[in-house]
Amino acid sequence: MKTFSKKILTSSIGLLMMGGGCLQLTFAEEVSVLPALKSEAQAQQQNYADGKLAKEAKLGALGNKSVIDTPFSVTTYTAKTISDTQAATVSEVLKNDPSIRETTNSGHLNENIQIRGFSVGFEDYNMNGLYGMAPTGRIPTDIIDSVTVLKGPNALVAGMAPAGSVGGVVMAQTKRANQDLTRASASYEDDGYYKSGFDVARRLGDNKEFGVRVGGSYGQGEHIIDGMDDTNSTGVVALDYTTDKLKLNFDAYAVRDKRDNGSPAMVGFIPCTPKLKASQCTTPYKLMDAPSGDSNFFPNIHGEQSSQYLGASGEYKFSPDLKVFGGAGYTEKEYSGHIFGTRMIVQNATTGAASSQYYRVGYQEHAVAANLGLEGKFDTGAIQHTLGLRADYLTRNYWQHSAATSNAFDTNLYDPIVDASEQMPTSYPTIVPYADNRYVSYTLTDQMSMLDDKLQVILGARYQDIDTKNLYKKTKYSSDKISPSLGLVVKPFGEDLSFYASYVEGLSEGVTVSDMTYPTATNKGETLAPYQTKQYELGTKYQVGSWLNTLALYQIEKPEAYQDSTSLEVKDDAETRSRGIEFSTAGQLTEDLSLMANLAYIDAEYVKSGTASQVGNTVIGTPDFTAGLGLDYKIPVVDGMSVNARASYVSEQYLNTDNSLELPDYTILDLGAKYATKIGGVNTTFRANVNNLTDEKYWSGVFGSNYAILGAGRTYKLGVTFDF
Repeated sequence: MKTFSKKILTSSIGLLMMGGGCLQLTFAEEVSVLPALKSEAQAQQQNYADGKLAKEAKLGALGNKSVIDTPFSVTTYTAKTISDTQAATVSEVLKNDPSIRETTNSGHLNENIQIRGFSVGFEDYNMNGLYGMAPTGRIPTDIIDSVTVLKGPNALVAGMAPAGSVGGVVMAQTKRANQDLTRASASYEDDGYYKSGFDVARRLGDNKEFGVRVGGSYGQGEHIIDGMDDTNSTGVVALDYTTDKLKLNFDAYAVRDKRDNGSPAMVGFIPCTPKLKASQCTTPYKLMDAPSGDSNFFPNIHGEQSSQYLGASGEYKFSPDLKVFGGAGYTEKEYSGHIFGTRMIVQNATTGAASSQYYRVGYQEHAVAANLGLEGKFDTGAIQHTLGLRADYLTRNYWQHSAATSNAFDTNLYDPIVDASEQMPTSYPTIVPYADNRYVSYTLTDQMSMLDDKLQVILGARYQDIDTKNLYKKTKYSSDKISPSLGLVVKPFGEDLSFYASYVEGLSEGVTVSDMTYPTATNKGETLAPYQTKQYELGTKYQVGSWLNTLALYQIEKPEAYQDSTSLEVKDDAETRSRGIEFSTAGQLTEDLSLMANLAYIDAEYVKSGTASQVGNTVIGTPDFTAGLGLDYKIPVVDGMSVNARASYVSEQYLNTDNSLELPDYTILDLGAKYATKIGGVNTTFRANVNNLTDEKYWSGVFGSNYAILGAGRTYKLGVTFDF
């Protein structure tokens, strides 16, 4: 498959670079002579692909930068992408990128992903430029305006992710009062899930210096899998005061999720464990065909979670070349019931007999984050400098169940057993103080430009200090590291074509050796040193009109922990390496037809391991080849009518570290339609989306070694918005 994939990748990139470039130039010339499109083009000059991708990204310590001038792989999905796909969560937005893989089921209350072969957990999502401020479990799109993905470890931009994510940084921005808006919305999902919402924004004052935006949503009903009932509610508030010199922002959100009668399942193909009940047990080292995506293996489940956030930020310009900025945020998060670990383990590979468990768990967290910085611009001869100094702070205090209460039961992969006697545990776990962690960092950057911006250099370093306390195990750890970064952008042929190279480092908290993760370890209680990841990247970006084309080659190196088979000591001198090529193109083929296409090839392997036989094997859950193609067509004969389609291909991926089990490849087709009109003088937009049109039965990815994720079945979404 790897050979086949490489051939596909090489030929596809060649065709797209040559053919796609010709199409872009041809159609750009055609569109430019149409007077009717002039105003629309001007309105979308800050976006690509008919407004779906932003031309600028908010990049933490580097400030706002245009994509073409950024020496990293970065993509910002706009509110238009979110609304047209009717994406309910950030994870659903990220499906537009084939190099991003889900590592928990679609629709799970906890959403985790993999970028460039490395995991990125929901705890490491960045909100309004701060870690620790995103809601627990997942980010609903009802509270956000855009989603930015910065690929690879990048301590320079965002600092150390508190849970140690390596593959990239996911940054969400909450809604802002950018324009006057009065919107009401309603939607329906198959099986009976209804949601309604409102979104109101106003600019006030003689110079529109005051902004207010308030939104909310409420949804309830059955969706995603048979019998599963969700209740979801959100509220978001944004206030701002904006002048030429001063910007002040206040933001708040509240998110509530409640789930009953079901949850998507991760399916384990591993030998029996004594902790699970089963009438028969064989060793099923054999992958079975995926069952229906709407199967319900946890009919008596219950769980709920909530998050609240308050944040403020500001910026003051002393002069056009000198400004000070800062921000702070506070969150409270909580979950209880059966939120995570909805796993079942196949016990008989012939019959599909399986064993599973209901858990009761609990978690509470308080987090405080802040940043303060100074940015100044000056010249030294022919070199223009943007010098930045920034300090970041995050503290996380959380309480957690000392041990989950559980109840095991038998079921079947193809015929889920619905037994009223198999209920959630009636006893509640004990919630104890668990951790008090503090992260402080200082960043110095110098963004240099010379030769009329034809040569740009980014030099930076972030000093990071980590203090962790395990209150349950009575252990603590403190360490500090400096993470350097270098970026180079060259534009030899004008403003629209850039070549770049970069070296960035990331920092992750070291592994704590515990009874749960390493029960036989001789160094239990020890916290290993923080580990640094390294990424090397080369690429090129080309923009013309509404088009953006990117090509990137990268290598990421990440240390890994393992248990020595002789000494039984847990060490961290293993290593995982990911190499890959990514190509994307997005823009307007014609006045009526827009395109978003992506290709990704990844070679992720264990280059050092405590298990000799594992060296050279492919990292679990990493398909070598993925591709996506999305089209949006405005039907000329029906004013306001458009249709869209997206096809996604994922090649084979290994289920376990010894590469003995392999998930088959699959292709998913999504269709949608939109109709914008006026009803009684009110701007009205109808939307319809069908995901997994063919109702493909497939394993979508890998949760952990030997655990496969069941792909979602066919789903329908209908929506309407009224703009008064």
